[in-house]
Amino acid sequence: MKKYVMLVLLVSFFAVSSAFSQKVVGAVSWVPEDAQPGDVITLTYDPEVGIIKKFDKTVKLHWGINKVGYGKWKEPPASMWPEGTIVHTKGVSVQSPMILTAQNKWEITIATNDTIRTIDFVITNGTLWDKAPGGVDWELDLTGGGPITPTHDDTLQFEALVDMSSAISQRGFSFGDTLECQVGFFSTANEVVTVPMTRIGFTSLYTGAAEVVTTIGDTLDYQYFVQKGSQEFTELYYNFFYNGTTTGEAQRRQVIVSSPTTSVADTVASTGASDRMPFFKNLSSLSRDVLVTFTCDVRPAIAQIKYGHDILEDIQGTVDITHPDSVLAMGVAINGPATGSWSNDIGPDWGKHLMTLQNKRMYDDGTHGDAVAGDSIFTIQFQFYKDSSDVFVGQEFKFGICGGDNEGGYGNNHVENIDDSQPTAFINAQFGSIDPIFYNRWDFDKRVVTGVKPRPQTTPSAYMLEQNYPNPFNPETTIDYSLQHSGKVELSVFNVRGEKIATLIDASQGMGAYRVTWNGKDSLGNQVGSGVYFYKIKAGDFTAIKKMILVR
Repeated sequence: MKKYVMLVLLVSFFAVSSAFSQKVVGAVSWVPEDAQPGDVITLTYDPEVGIIKKFDKTVKLHWGINKVGYGKWKEPPASMWPEGTIVHTKGVSVQSPMILTAQNKWEITIATNDTIRTIDFVITNGTLWDKAPGGVDWELDLTGGGPITPTHDDTLQFEALVDMSSAISQRGFSFGDTLECQVGFFSTANEVVTVPMTRIGFTSLYTGAAEVVTTIGDTLDYQYFVQKGSQEFTELYYNFFYNGTTTGEAQRRQVIVSSPTTSVADTVASTGASDRMPFFKNLSSLSRDVLVTFTCDVRPAIAQIKYGHDILEDIQGTVDITHPDSVLAMGVAINGPATGSWSNDIGPDWGKHLMTLQNKRMYDDGTHGDAVAGDSIFTIQFQFYKDSSDVFVGQEFKFGICGGDNEGGYGNNHVENIDDSQPTAFINAQFGSIDPIFYNRWDFDKRVVTGVKPRPQTTPSAYMLEQNYPNPFNPETTIDYSLQHSGKVELSVFNVRGEKIATLIDASQGMGAYRVTWNGKDSLGNQVGSGVYFYKIKAGDFTAIKKMILVR
């Protein structure tokens, strides 16, 4: 096999930089300035200029070679990967860890030969994707041909209106901060244009406008940024409706350019709407030491597999979840900066090995802060200290069944702000809430199954009482049962003392499959309290009892 490129990680930059002049493009520089095939090239990323800051524990070069079009790279051969390299998109790209130097810059060195035409890359910490000015991928063109970028000819007026009330309430934005909208990422315009946003009176609404050169009929990518003092912060956004293939583009807002004046209004109070209000991670330091309990309700995952007949695909590995029973059987891991880092010392960022790590595995057995064993809510606790330089009010994390990256799309993560007014705090999350469009069999507001299809009317081969779903539940749950023969049926609910508190069915029914809902109320219409309950069916000679848990 021919060798096209070899990557070597170097700690020292001095020897290379002293021999060649340096090329600087945005946050990235490289030497030699005019690299040619066969040169040894050192790439340096400056976190003081880029959006990925120096306190990130892991920064990676996301790269490919010999680009044939925008975003169309080729995966370097495995024989040339440095230690720690993993495939990101098979046949297209890999990721290689960079080294933090004594100058607080990230470096990696690439030794090329005469078969390399381009080295194409972005810099990432697993969440943020830093690109060259204009929102395009960085490219080292070893042939002198220059980067491949689309051109546009239509000049239009871009107008933006945004409501910052949600960002204010979540402590990610304050009146007095500078707000701007940047337009034209991923070469959807000839250049990225900064649109200053101005507050409308004494409201939480901001507006701005600017000329942009783009193409009418295409999409235009944009995003909001906040300037706090000398620091700039990007809104955390994920486009659930994105159907493109460009890595990282789903983290930008998009609008279809339909006329010479294109307006956007991002004012909707929603977790899934494309025009929802912006959210900014609160990077304030903690005011006190806080013990934070993270919980993950996995019932949305179970519901999506059971009723949506979907597979939870591992986007970075092979831990695909295909059966609803696997969710509870395999367990859940938490990953991300809230756990200390996306990376770990024993393997890739994601995988089954996370279930062996104390700072990644979550529990549903009554330990590690878990309130109720076996209730489908997994728990882990972290002690955060106010004096830590890398601990902030805003915490970012993501869940994975059996340690796989199978909750949502790449870069689509949970971000929650810690309430540091008390020495203990809770972050109660639901699996899949980062992608409510996909997890459409669960109502994340009411925490109940939604859109369940009726059971097919088939002739049962046996009597059967199925486990209620959801379980635990609030405020209602569904019970399925099957009758092999016609006859009298009684289905009742009992408390832990064996007292009958509700009768759901007391009638003659024909053979078939049935479904009944219990609303958590007794026979008098009163809501019962949280706890363990039992439901019992008696049909002919068939009797069965199952347990369920109500959580108010």
